[in-house]
Amino acid sequence: MSHVPPTDRQIDELDRRLLAVLATDGRSTMADLGRRVGLSRTAALARVQRLERAGVIRGYRADVVLPGERAAHRARVGIVIRTPDVAGYVARLAAQPGLAEIETVTGEYDVMALVTAPSAGELDGLLDRVQGWRETVRTTTWVVLTRY
Repeated sequence: MSHVPPTDRQIDELDRRLLAVLATDGRSTMADLGRRVGLSRTAALARVQRLERAGVIRGYRADVVLPGERAAHRARVGIVIRTPDVAGYVARLAAQPGLAEIETVTGEYDVMALVTAPSAGELDGLLDRVQGWRETVRTTTWVVLTRY
């Protein structure tokens, strides 16, 4: 079976409702998920499995804050780079403490990163290091205020 990227025609309104529930509570049981959108457990499971196979649902994750630690400062960082070795740049970026996600993107920025740090000072230090690299043309940072 070949992997077919999803299109809008492959995702109906019921799928969108399932995805909205999973996006806010990825640990919902299939029975609970079905109840919340008006399906049986079996029907909800079949739809979720189809969405996983189609690549719409790419995974599940735990967002963790250890006991005794306060929630980290979070920021999204758009980075414009000038280098033929994008993979090398991304690997160097990934080696920095606090880099939670890194994606190459199209548009104004070449790379988008999710950065976490235990303090604003440590976040600032990381941004200063990355801005100091000769391959970094510029960065734009959006500090996360509230997560839902």
